[in-house]
Amino acid sequence: MFGYIVTNKQELKFREFDEYRGFYCGLCRALKQRHGVCGQITLNYDLNFLAILLSALYEPETLKEQHRCVMHPLHKQMQYINPYLDYCADMNVILAYYKCQDDWQDDHSVIKHTEELMLRNSMERLEKQYPDKCRIISQQLSKINEYEKNNETNIDAVANAFGIVMAEIFACKKDEWHKTLYDMGFYLGKFIYLIDAYEDIEKDIKSGSFNLFKHQFNEEGFEEKMQMILEMMMAECTAAFERLPIFDYRDILRNILYSGVWSKYEMIKKKRRGE
Repeated sequence: MFGYIVTNKQELKFREFDEYRGFYCGLCRALKQRHGVCGQITLNYDLNFLAILLSALYEPETLKEQHRCVMHPLHKQMQYINPYLDYCADMNVILAYYKCQDDWQDDHSVIKHTEELMLRNSMERLEKQYPDKCRIISQQLSKINEYEKNNETNIDAVANAFGIVMAEIFACKKDEWHKTLYDMGFYLGKFIYLIDAYEDIEKDIKSGSFNLFKHQFNEEGFEEKMQMILEMMMAECTAAFERLPIFDYRDILRNILYSGVWSKYEMIKKKRRGE
């Protein structure tokens, strides 16, 4: 369900791409330091976006260090280090753990069950550190699981649940920006769930799995309806973003919100058309 909140790399300046990669490598480093190699393999682009957003908003002191790693053994890579990268690493593991639980319960995936067991020690610590967030995220993911088992057709009901998951993750503090970050995460979470369902329609029809849109897929005007829904979600998300006093990394964040997510959407459409 992740990997949709990405850059449009062609539109980034070299300096901006280096900064983006610095955060990505920093998040990878934070995952390994805080949760080991098992945590490191849960790395995704969506939480990297959040790390950049929170760093831009709260402006913490950010260290920049060069390190070699397994993926880049020959050349040192710039890695950014700050508390919000640590926070996003923790949220990354929480999401991955509950996703593995759901996959084990739904499909009895041995691989996901093994990953769940490997992350369990980290989760025990995280549940003590973020009890409210873990409780809400778990409840909403369980709600999604129930909706899917019951073949729920109410788009808002299902997407709202994942919206709440991302809202809780985005709103990292009870401060003046809590409501704005919560709104931004809520609509971005809805977008992620809906575009994931949109991409998986054919696969889910073939396998008989749940998909919000499989009964509408062959209806006239389906593509136009989907685009309108996704545009509405991102319009609300970007409206919240523009209310934040963001200066650092603003162009990177705008590249992702106004271009990157849509380049991913266009790739899905082209693949569906066989282009």
